Amino acid sequence: MKRLLILLLSAAITLTAFTGCVKGTQNSGDVNSADSEDVYVEPEPIYDPEFLTGLPKGEDYDNDSRVVAVMINNISACRPQRGISDAEVLVESKVEGGITRFMALFHDYTKVGGDIGPVRSGRDQFLQLAMPLNALYLHIGRSGVTQTYIDTYDYNDSDLDGQYKIFTEYDQKRINRGYSREHTAFTDPEKMTETFEKYKYETKFTYSSPWLDFVNYNDYENGIRELAGESAKEISVTHSNSYRTYFDYNEETGLYEMSQLGRNGVQATIDENNGKQLAFENVFILFSDITTYPYPGGNLDKNGNDKGNPNYQKVDYMTGCVGYYFSNGRVEKIRWSKGEAVSILKLTDWDENSLKVNCGKTYIGIVDLDEFYNFAYAGDEEQLPDEEIVVNSGEEVETGEDVTDYDMDVNVKG
Repeated sequence: MKRLLILLLSAAITLTAFTGCVKGTQNSGDVNSADSEDVYVEPEPIYDPEFLTGLPKGEDYDNDSRVVAVMINNISACRPQRGISDAEVLVESKVEGGITRFMALFHDYTKVGGDIGPVRSGRDQFLQLAMPLNALYLHIGRSGVTQTYIDTYDYNDSDLDGQYKIFTEYDQKRINRGYSREHTAFTDPEKMTETFEKYKYETKFTYSSPWLDFVNYNDYENGIRELAGESAKEISVTHSNSYRTYFDYNEETGLYEMSQLGRNGVQATIDENNGKQLAFENVFILFSDITTYPYPGGNLDKNGNDKGNPNYQKVDYMTGCVGYYFSNGRVEKIRWSKGEAVSILKLTDWDENSLKVNCGKTYIGIVDLDEFYNFAYAGDEEQLPDEEIVVNSGEEVETGEDVTDYDMDVNVKG
């Protein structure tokens, strides 16, 4: 049924092709005159973009800093998270039980202004996006499928599992406020550096070009082109019945501000370090056929008893699908593809030309194709209709860990 939907979408959606407006260099004077050798030709401006944002590099930009990808808990009981407003890229996708999880990408983790977390376990749908970036992948625990990818692609030297190489501390103050222990494991730049040095992780890597096809910031004011599609000021994304993500466009800042459905209704997504609401220049909603991996058995507790099928979610990266790109208050329908685990994510416009992405921070939502008809956006002349909000009032459970995530001796930060 999902494959049929993909075909129907491909046949039904059309998009007017756009052309980028690129500034040219004009010479003054007649180049054919006898004095042509004296004509001043203005040199092309230098284009030297940051790897994850496409913005011009500042004086303190570390060109050789290796990207770090940290798995962040997003079960509603763990919010608000810390450090996520410092991430240049935030990826959200459904995991087992209908909950979602984040992967935060930092080009220079040493600049994060405080804690990062709560750190949670790894899943392959995130690892497969981190691997082609040669990112250090940080988590506590992992699914068996994730470990299979790590072993198959020999990524062990770039994988930091807090089960065995501790880089977090429990926040006792948060525990005292009633948070479950698994929602209190945080890291910070100092702890990460200490762990990287202890286990000799390579933290330097030079990236030759940005990870997305960003516009040339010299050719567009503030590195922003106007998208060719219609107005889009509100976005509603359904990951599951009780996990939904929303974005509202702020005309003054030119950013999409993020909110999520939680136990107390829809609330702004806040970084507890600084009280800031998350906001992005780019919002990508990428639909995919998401199924579950077949269960081979072996999901055992510490007593050797089988806990049952964990229902690990399998994102179909091999086929690719359709999506939407939101930026600067407008939207374009796009296509995406990836391929095997070490292949980088590729984004194109509807005519399959490389997608020119605006400079800035990026949110990527990997969304089940089953939720396509629950996805909506609205522009200047309209407003999203009221939708039925089902708030999960029961105890949410994160399932499916092959190892007990937090059954370990770690420091407690008081």
